[in-house]
Amino acid sequence: MKITFEDGNTLTFTSGEGREVVENTTDVINVTYWLWAFASPRVYSRFSRVQPRDHVLRLLDIYISYVEKGGRVAAPQYQPVHYELRLPLAMRLRELFEQWRQPELPQEIVDISRALVEHEGIKEPACGWDAYEDPEARGIKYEDSLLWPEGVPAILKGQWPPKQSKC
Repeated sequence: MKITFEDGNTLTFTSGEGREVVENTTDVINVTYWLWAFASPRVYSRFSRVQPRDHVLRLLDIYISYVEKGGRVAAPQYQPVHYELRLPLAMRLRELFEQWRQPELPQEIVDISRALVEHEGIKEPACGWDAYEDPEARGIKYEDSLLWPEGVPAILKGQWPPKQSKC
């Protein structure tokens, strides 16, 4: 797969054998959604299931490849953004998930996830990570909006896209 950024740079995700590891660009974006979940233990603790380690590692491999190429998810919400800090943090996060004993989230995983969200140029919740509640958007739980091994539950259940209000 190849992604072309606004500045004309391209990013191609492949494995060591040269085969693609990302089926579409949503995998890259979904990694950041998972980072948001890991950054908020209150949200994560309410999930009805635990993210499989192999799936987390696959997503982190995608993220690491993306970071190595200088990718950006979105326009930053503030300046300056220290994009250069992402790679060592992502590598450390991968190491932690290799040793992860589910379902607990060690504080270092929480801290690094928060830092990676910040270093993507995304502001933390206005209330702070520790007060952030499990958001439900138009009847879709946060857990069901994340990419799981079988897909995104909200899509699989026919809940996506959410119905627009008539107002």
